[in-house]
This record gives sequence, structure tokens and C-alpha cells, in this order.
Amino acid sequence: IYDTFMGLIEEHQISPKNLRLEITETAVITNLEKQLELIEKLRNAGFIVEMDDFGSGYSSLNMLKEMPLDIIKMDLKFLDGGDNIEKSRNILRTLIALAQSMNLFVVVEGVETIEQVEFLKGIGNCHLQGYYFSRPVDEETYKNMLIQERM
Repeated sequence: IYDTFMGLIEEHQISPKNLRLEITETAVITNLEKQLELIEKLRNAGFIVEMDDFGSGYSSLNMLKEMPLDIIKMDLKFLDGGDNIEKSRNILRTLIALAQSMNLFVVVEGVETIEQVEFLKGIGNCHLQGYYFSRPVDEETYKNMLIQERM
């Protein structure tokens, strides 16, 4: 994988700092030591490494401690706490603060309602992504959205 990525950035003259590699916790735990070595090697080469869907499955705080990451993407499904929404919110608030204390850039995925936006704005210093802002769009539509935003 390392050689493939290095070959691609060389072939296409792309800086690794302009690429983000998303990994999931389950992809790493199969051969933890080897995978952690690879992630560190990629980060040392300048790639930005993200952990996707943190909090949506059986995420381990120990894994968060071990993995060399730049960005953590937390899935808002974590708030699907049934009747105890306040407990779920407290856990999410704490996980975001923990990630930030580890100098991780935090993106919360799956934001769909204004209530979620307001709650997450109240936590502060995390970035939001989800259908509330936009459904997935093709490249041309995205370019047009950027042009409109600049006006």
C-alpha cells in the first residue's frame, strides 16, 4: 500500500498533504502492529490520516490511544441513544473534548437536523458534515456551490 501511494503521488505530482486517507478501526485491528506501522509510515511521508465512523461500532479508547491519526470522524449515529439522549450527548461531548485534547481535528458526520447543528455548535470547535448541509453531489454541482458561496 505504501509503495502504491508513493508511486501515485510521484506519477501525478501530488503533495501527500493534499490527500486524506480514511481508515476504519475494523480495518486496522486485523493485524494491529503491522497496520500501525503502515499508518505511521504514511503520516511520516506527509499523508493526512483520518479514522472514519469513530463511535458507530465498538470503538475502543485504547485504539484511539494507539493509532497515529490527524483527524477523527465521529458518526452522529452515536446519538441514537433511544430514551436517554442526554446521556448520549454527554458521551459525545466528552469524546469530542478528548479527541481535541489529543490535538485531533474532529469532524462529526451524519448531521441531519437543526437541533443537531445547534447542539454541536454549543460544543464548539468541531466540523460538521451531513445531509443537513447537502446530499452527496457530483463534481460540477460542487463547483457551482463553491462559486455561489463566494458571491
